[in-house]
Amino acid sequence: MEEIELKLLVPEPARKQVRRQLDSWGSQPAVHIDSVYFDTADGKLASRNCSLRVRRREDGSGAHWVQTLKSGDALAALSHRQEWEVAVSGPRPRLVGLPDWPLQALLGEGPAHLVRLFRTRFERTERTVQFGGARIEVAFDEGSISAGRASEPICELELELRDGPVIAVFDLALTLVGRGSLALALLPAPESKAWRGRRLAHRNRVTRQPVPADGEEFSALLQGQANRLDIDPARRIVAHGVQTVLANVQGAALGEDVEYVHQARVALRRARAALRALGAARGPDDAVGRDLRWMADCFGAVRDWDVLLSHTLPKVFESGGLQHNELQQLLRRAQARRAREQLRLRSTLGGVRFARTALRLLRWAEEPSAPGALSLQRSLHKLQRGYAKLVAAAADLTRLPPPKLHRLRILAKRQRYALELLASSWPVAAPARTLKALSRLQQLLGRINDAQVALSLLPSVTRSNQVLRAAERWCDGVVRTTLPKVRQRLKRLARRLPLTANA
Repeated sequence: MEEIELKLLVPEPARKQVRRQLDSWGSQPAVHIDSVYFDTADGKLASRNCSLRVRRREDGSGAHWVQTLKSGDALAALSHRQEWEVAVSGPRPRLVGLPDWPLQALLGEGPAHLVRLFRTRFERTERTVQFGGARIEVAFDEGSISAGRASEPICELELELRDGPVIAVFDLALTLVGRGSLALALLPAPESKAWRGRRLAHRNRVTRQPVPADGEEFSALLQGQANRLDIDPARRIVAHGVQTVLANVQGAALGEDVEYVHQARVALRRARAALRALGAARGPDDAVGRDLRWMADCFGAVRDWDVLLSHTLPKVFESGGLQHNELQQLLRRAQARRAREQLRLRSTLGGVRFARTALRLLRWAEEPSAPGALSLQRSLHKLQRGYAKLVAAAADLTRLPPPKLHRLRILAKRQRYALELLASSWPVAAPARTLKALSRLQQLLGRINDAQVALSLLPSVTRSNQVLRAAERWCDGVVRTTLPKVRQRLKRLARRLPLTANA
């Protein structure tokens, strides 16, 4: 059977309110659940996004053992997984006499040697509610995941759709989040218990890594998904973008690696570019576009300070002939400012508005719509207009003020993302040369933007006229040496117009 489930993280301050809400739906006793997850030593099940567990469930009627195999265990807050269950007599997994299970195909020929990977133990409060024309099983799990001496807490809500429309699950989640001063920051969680447990079990070999906003994955979504034919491409792409953001949220909140923030921003840019390219953006009043833009803005300040610290500050000092001790002092101040922005980002990512925005976007992505063929010609026309604007800028490039140069960079980025998105729909080979030209143009304009952002940030961490003058000279030099290269790239791009399917 297919399992459709939305997982929400429950922060510590929200526990009591969640319990009160569940109590208002009934008074069934809590269930005690103890599960052990298994795989082969070389991780055959995990490599195919599958998980196998044996669970002991103890409720008012006694203890019961159930074995479950799940497939499609990928990073997704709303999971669509195939599930097979069978009652077993004890804690050991059963591998034979299961004709409808794909277990043997997953494990391969020959005897299967399974090992215990990790264990989950938690108390589950369950309620079944009718909401929005759907029957939804709500489960609140409180406990822990353990692997050897390592452990992580479990505190999450699972909303499993038993019958009815998928969007009812999101409507219920948004109702649980609530409004006003008592609203709860119930953030959609892309990691399943199996996913978290595997990471914990292999902590010496596997660590959390930034999830890349890969352009090919976004492009592939235009071709559809076999089990999601009721969802149009723009909605699939927005869902994938938000899922990528959610997969990077924890690392971004903790400041573990600058790539978490960078990949989250790229995912949101790709989603916004897709809406424009596919004609799904509806101007400034578009709620989806507004939510994506706000979410992207959340990460902006931290990213600006990351670039300043890792890239531009050292170059300012190299070019200005300033002393090493001055650089170290300024780096410390900039790092302190970056740390404050990191705390602000952590608060935002753990806040009600971010959770509600993510749920709204995922809900929109699940709304059914009539499937229609992608109009390559219409999208080409949109791209053509964008290229015309880029090429026209070459005429008076040196007279463009910084804000207009910044908008030019954004336009180049949108064009590149849109062309990457549509590459898989091209009737011939993808326009690789045009993509390369756009990528280089984006890099050059980005170099100018980084310099100008540095110039705007530095006065907040130093009053030294010597440092500020050195920064101005360096920024002027970057603009002066880079603009001719930008003009050259724009002229090369003009020679590739008009853009056609053979570009």
